[in-house]
Amino acid sequence: MSRQNVQNLGAGSVLEFFDAKEITVGACLAVKGQRLTVLSMNNREINLAGSRVLHATGPLLEVGTMTRDEMVHRLHSIDLARKNLMERADVEELWSLLEGQEEGFSAQECAEFMFSDAITEDHVAATQRSLLADRLFFQHKEGNFYPRSLEKVQQRKDEIQREEEKAARIEESSRWLQTIWTRKTKTGRVDEAHRDLIENLQQFCLHGQEAPSYSYLKEIFKKANIPPLQQSAFRILVRLGVWDEDENLLLHSLDISSDFPERLKAKALELSSKPPDAAAQPAHRRDLRDLHAMTIDSAQTRDLDDALSIRPLNDGRYEIGVHIADAAEYVAKGDVLDEEAQSRTTSIYLPDAKIPMLPTPLSEGICSLHSGVDRLAISFLMQVDHEGNLLEHEICQSVIHIKERLTYDQVNERIRETPSLQWLHRLALVQREKRKARGAINLPLPEIQVRVLPSGMIQLSRHEKETPSQLTVSEWMIAANSLAAAYLAELGIPSLYRGQDECRPERDFVHSDHEIFHFYRQRRLFARAELDTQPRAHCSLGIQHYTTVTSPIRRYADLIVQRQLKSALRQEACPYSEEELKQIIIQLGTVQSRIFSMQRKWTRYWMLKHMEQEDVQSLNALVLDQNGRFAHLLLVDYLMETNLPVQEGMELQRGGMIKVQVERINPREDILRVQLA
Repeated sequence: MSRQNVQNLGAGSVLEFFDAKEITVGACLAVKGQRLTVLSMNNREINLAGSRVLHATGPLLEVGTMTRDEMVHRLHSIDLARKNLMERADVEELWSLLEGQEEGFSAQECAEFMFSDAITEDHVAATQRSLLADRLFFQHKEGNFYPRSLEKVQQRKDEIQREEEKAARIEESSRWLQTIWTRKTKTGRVDEAHRDLIENLQQFCLHGQEAPSYSYLKEIFKKANIPPLQQSAFRILVRLGVWDEDENLLLHSLDISSDFPERLKAKALELSSKPPDAAAQPAHRRDLRDLHAMTIDSAQTRDLDDALSIRPLNDGRYEIGVHIADAAEYVAKGDVLDEEAQSRTTSIYLPDAKIPMLPTPLSEGICSLHSGVDRLAISFLMQVDHEGNLLEHEICQSVIHIKERLTYDQVNERIRETPSLQWLHRLALVQREKRKARGAINLPLPEIQVRVLPSGMIQLSRHEKETPSQLTVSEWMIAANSLAAAYLAELGIPSLYRGQDECRPERDFVHSDHEIFHFYRQRRLFARAELDTQPRAHCSLGIQHYTTVTSPIRRYADLIVQRQLKSALRQEACPYSEEELKQIIIQLGTVQSRIFSMQRKWTRYWMLKHMEQEDVQSLNALVLDQNGRFAHLLLVDYLMETNLPVQEGMELQRGGMIKVQVERINPREDILRVQLA
């Protein structure tokens, strides 16, 4: 109602206004500025803004002489009279009379069209109520009612039908979800009629309020009296058996499947059905099957992409061989397998799953360097003297035959009694010392390996990177990678080179008896290694030119470098231009950063689950740093970082070991709260 009309109202005027989305009748008791004191027909006294008044009738009630109950009774009588008149109001007939008119009509004018008897304020109010309740024929705008065109009415009919269907779906879905929510056991079966709702719940779990169906789900949750939270949707999906209690939502958000499309699996099977025939290999491939090549990996590894060999030569020299699976021979640039590998970028190793970059007939079959079978490879043959000096080297395409498959533990056990392993290890130590002399910085942080058994038990094992077997394999892979980078750089061939800027030394030195403390602090001062199309120095490795080519089964970047390297060896045009490589670097960086983040978070999830499983109460923690609110800790048994709230005046010694008490663990929400023991 306008400002002027509000001023014309007085005590005893009968008003209509919306209260809790329903039109109600009230009596004006007093007017103060633009606000009214109103007694509603529900016997409530309301402070009402004048703008909320829909209809007003001059003083009908004697406020000074009538009791409150009498006024309420009178208001009910007025409301009933208007409701009775509404039953006689035919909005559609009124629309058929006015359709085609462009001007708007007041409630008074509409009442005169609608009723044949003498028009009273009750007729006008009843007409206005009917038109405001109408969703189809009239549009209300600035106090007047405009008849919609025939076309607009049909559009509104369709809209109303969709709204009613949506409301029915919300009603039905909310009842169903409420049943699932209150059930204490899994249903074990998904009703196909709710498949779309389940997909919406999954999207909400993964993307929260960014999910396209968030508003729709929020309505359903509200009607079902369920908190509209991602945890609620997850709980429902677990109850339905759609997801497991340990479902990896991080992996789902990457949209990477552990399986491959059927056409890719068929292509991989076709390629794997043709084992390499050494006799039929072209002249540019060397036959190195006489070498005693061996793989050294963990016992669980099935995708074996590198092998080592060593044989004595004349004059006290040795030939060290690093042999890399020739995955590029089977996965051609631009084919369906290559496109899938590029989208995945890397094989993913998780505590409870492994997701290969290539289908298993390739990654664990024809490309994998299994013992007892011929395999195609790229071989790096290095002649070194007994002092470890590199005298000659050669890179060639080859056919090899793995004689032994060894695990890291087996090598560690046999290294003292096996001369070939002794020499591989001794010469690897020499290579490391040479790199250190060139400025390499070695910070061998151990790794906690987490494995989830089929029974659900969680196994943790500490993986030391400085064992003889680990050091041997690591050094000779570094040597092969640096030779590949130097070869491509000398020819001026763009590739995926890996560089690292200067490693800053630790200047804020803190005393600690724990070596791992300094390793953690120093690593934070290292620049991140980055890919580039042109060669760059790698600071922490102490190498002028570096790339990675030794894991083409597991890393897409290595597969690309292998293709560039093979074309150079054959003196053919390189498959990738520098511009293509720049685009690939951008794509790899984006996807791999998300994958590495997911791997870290999911490993942490299972570590927290292990703490729950083992009912861990207290832990040893190394103080890495402290500010005014938190001490940043490293839980040494898990190599996991966390924060400890500190009270005012509390000072913990950086580099010192303390004991903390576990206060709360929630793996799903990544919560680990600790306090001083």
